Amino acid sequence: MAREPLVSVMMPCFNAERTLDMALASLRAQTYERWEAVVVDDGSTDDTSKILSRFTDPRVRVERFSANRGRGAARQRCLEMARGELLAFLDADDWLFPHKLSYPVTAMGEHPEVAAVSAACVITDATGNAVGQTRTGAESMEIRQFTELGPPPIGFPPCMVRMTLAKEAGFNPAFRRSQDSDFLIKVMLGRAYGASSAPLYAYSQAEAASLDKTLEGYRYRLRCYRQYTSRYPLRSRVEMLKTVARMAAYRAAGSFNAEQRLIERRWESLSPDFERAFIDARQAVVRAATPMPEAS
Repeated sequence: MAREPLVSVMMPCFNAERTLDMALASLRAQTYERWEAVVVDDGSTDDTSKILSRFTDPRVRVERFSANRGRGAARQRCLEMARGELLAFLDADDWLFPHKLSYPVTAMGEHPEVAAVSAACVITDATGNAVGQTRTGAESMEIRQFTELGPPPIGFPPCMVRMTLAKEAGFNPAFRRSQDSDFLIKVMLGRAYGASSAPLYAYSQAEAASLDKTLEGYRYRLRCYRQYTSRYPLRSRVEMLKTVARMAAYRAAGSFNAEQRLIERRWESLSPDFERAFIDARQAVVRAATPMPEAS
């Protein structure tokens, strides 16, 4: 019987004391058990470090930056720490559905040609309630090709990537935002990927989204596309023009205090099927969130 691959779960943290317990509990709740979590505390000033010290599962390894360096640097350090054959992602304000690891592991084993596999998210608000969903346009697992420079065709949070490609691509430590899109483009461009509409990840985009953060993300997206001006001179400039246009649209909406409408267009209304899946997954994660003993 073939050995199950080790999955490294990357988890950057910054001032995450309010949501970290749920994120960690969702690791405990995984039906796939051969995982490690590589966690970088990015200079938190709250009780993030204390909460991490109480989580005594030997599969979790933690490092701490003495000062905040940004998510690009934290993700790159997580990647350097990772020892698995496959790479998954978990932000400290999100949580994983119990089958988040088992589902893409199976898909990537069945489709060795794919660089990455992704699925759908349920979007949560500041209170942790489900308010929307993302979709991939696939009813079941579909294999597609990422052939043209542009935004990654799959969502970053719920995806799984082959480690050899992840290590080759790396995260830009200078990117405080959009380092995930930059990474996926490097991993996926010119390669096959898998997409499924199965909900596997609870994503707190509704709480994190703001006009300032959106515009900052687009500024880093411009920096990403500039890296491709020699290789894709026309396509890179087209994508930069599109990005500038999106920034102008958000600024215009912001002048009328209507930017939230544009932000919320990133996700769809919650369907009954996704809502049921979210409720079942949250119950399983909450059951896994048993009191953690103090580390000796």
